[in-house]
Amino acid sequence: MEKHVSKEGLVALVDELNAIIHGINRENCYKYVVDFFERTSLIDDYWAEIKDFPLKGIKVFGIKSRDRKKAEADRAFFFKEIHKAGRSSSGYNRTEPGEEVTKSNLYFGGVFGLFTKPITEFEVSEDEYVQKHIRNQIVGFVTSYRNSFNVDWLK
Repeated sequence: MEKHVSKEGLVALVDELNAIIHGINRENCYKYVVDFFERTSLIDDYWAEIKDFPLKGIKVFGIKSRDRKKAEADRAFFFKEIHKAGRSSSGYNRTEPGEEVTKSNLYFGGVFGLFTKPITEFEVSEDEYVQKHIRNQIVGFVTSYRNSFNVDWLK
């Protein structure tokens, strides 16, 4: 794991996240969900550093411009969304900071009578009912972030 993340590195991570969000489908969902959580976890790991990146926007006669206020609100929303997509001991991504995200530590289910389990167990299931609902759950979760990862506040 890197010891430092730059503004450019963050922008690259978010660009990768957005590509994943817009590219996920029922066929590639098991791989893409791992990729999604790898990136959100990395950003969450560096939150203390990233939260202090300078905002775009300027002061005019000593008063913050509207762009800066919008940038502050956008940054706050970005971090709220990253934390929602981050780690949780009882959530989807049950990794610890710095731990590699794998299919065996991502938990889905808890819908349509399916118990919550690591996605490795769902991925090997030959039950069409299970595959349909878990794949839909994964795709639905990831695509719910379609408008969440805007980093215009940074550029």
